[in-house]
Amino acid sequence: MKKKVILVSHGKLSEGMMHSIQMIIGKNEAISCYGMMPGEHYSTIVDAIKVDAKANPETQYIIIADLFGGSVCNGCTSLTDLTNVKLISGMNMGLVIEIALAEAPVSDEMIAEGIKNCKEGITHVSNHLVKLQSDNSDETFF
Repeated sequence: MKKKVILVSHGKLSEGMMHSIQMIIGKNEAISCYGMMPGEHYSTIVDAIKVDAKANPETQYIIIADLFGGSVCNGCTSLTDLTNVKLISGMNMGLVIEIALAEAPVSDEMIAEGIKNCKEGITHVSNHLVKLQSDNSDETFF
C-alpha cells in the first residue's frame, strides 16, 4: 500500500512545515500541503483531497491539520468517511516526521504512539533548566 501525508493549515503554516520537514528527512514526494488563505473556504482543500483519495483507493491518505476545532480540520472531517483516509490534528514537526517515515499502512496504534511521543516532547524548557540548576544535579540537559 502507498501512503500520502497531506498537511493542511490556515495560511502558509503547512507549506513552511513541509519545507522544514524536508530539510530533516529529505525531499519526499509523498508529502504535500494545502493552506487556506484569507478569503478562501476550506471546501477547496477538501474537494481536492477527496478527488485524489477517491481516485486512489489503494493509497492511504493521512491528513495532518494544524488545529483541532479549526475550520480546515473541521472541514476535513468529512473525508474520514473514506476508508483510506485518516485525520490527525495538532501538526508539529515531530508528528509529521514520525508519520512520514512510518511504513504504510499506518495503523491507529502507530498514530496514537506518535501523538504520545510528541506530547512528551512538549516541555517548558526554561523551567526544566531552572530545576536542573537548583538541584545541583550532574544530570545533563538532554
